[in-house]
This record gives sequence, C-alpha cells and structure tokens, in this order.
Amino acid sequence: METIQLFTAELRYTDETMPVVPPEGREGELIGSGVGRGEGRLLSGDLRWSFYAADCAYLALRAGFTNPVDELCRTNPGGEIHTDDGAVIRWDAKGFGLRGADPERPHRWRMASALVFDTDDDRYAWLNRALVVWQGEFDETQGAATYTAWLAADDVPMALRAAA
Repeated sequence: METIQLFTAELRYTDETMPVVPPEGREGELIGSGVGRGEGRLLSGDLRWSFYAADCAYLALRAGFTNPVDELCRTNPGGEIHTDDGAVIRWDAKGFGLRGADPERPHRWRMASALVFDTDDDRYAWLNRALVVWQGEFDETQGAATYTAWLAADDVPMALRAAA
C-alpha cells in the first residue's frame, strides 16, 4: 500500500486546565491539553488537543515516582485542527506510548496512534473516510512532541494527489 504524508506536527502542553475534548467516552485519565502546529501539502493549521492515557507511567512520574514499573501506556488523545484556510477538523486517536525505548534517553517516549477525522467542511470531507497513522516522539522533560501523519494514497482524492 502506497502512503502519503499528510502533515508533520509539533505539539506542546500548556497550563490550560479545561480539556479541549471532554472525558466522556475516553480511555484513561486526562494527562493535559495543549496547542501545536501541523504542516503539510494537503493539510496545515493550528492544533488544540487533550491527551488521555490509561495505565501510563507519565502519571506516576508527575506524582514523583522515579522509576515506574510499566513503561507502556494506552493513549486516547483528540482535538481540533483549525486549518489555514478556515476549516475546523476534529480528530480522535487511539494508540500507545513507550517510555525509554532508547536507554540513552529514558525521558523520551515513542508514540504511535491511528487517527480518524470528522469535518463538515466540504474541502476536507475526504478525511472523514480516511484512516491515518501517526508516529513520533514525546519528550517528558520539555512537555513537547513531534509527529508525522501518514495515510493511504487511495484515501486522497485524485485531484489532490499531485499536491501530495
């Protein structure tokens, strides 16, 4: 299956206490919320998001434990992308985070999730039928993450494939 890069994103936690996405229907506890930026040929815009996780070492670390036992957590973030051309695209993800996969950088997490989108904007309605995978890295000392999102080329309308 041929894939196309949808966007790269840089995300960071903020001090905002109100979640962008409510906890109903989410797996796990609210870790926090934040903002970011996604850049791609098919999709660019500002992101607002909330991050929920279950059985997550990050919660133990924030509570003061220095060496949590379980370094894998189930993630369930979600949020909105406010595109540069005025659309609002809601997204929901389920995935995993693994802390300390690289012993040289134990504070870094490898992250991977599957994303689905929902928008009422006709220009991006094709995303409502796409399944996207993103993977990246989270630095717990910085409270920041980078991701790259990919989708199947067949999910992109022919008229947009040349731009990708």
